Amino acid sequence: MESDLLVLKSRLEFEGIPCFLKNQFTTQVMNYMPTFEVELQVSSLDLEKAREIMGELENY
Repeated sequence: MESDLLVLKSRLEFEGIPCFLKNQFTTQVMNYMPTFEVELQVSSLDLEKAREIMGELENY
């Protein structure tokens, strides 16, 4: 769900991990096309830390 990705994006940025929501605005404008999904993208250098944070959030 896009709102979950926004929460995760905020948390990652708070932790100093730059991230980007791919297709965020495309899905809002072209919501009638199911082929677009919002994707949270992080650098491969930050991937392990991002996974740790995601694991922490899943436990709540």
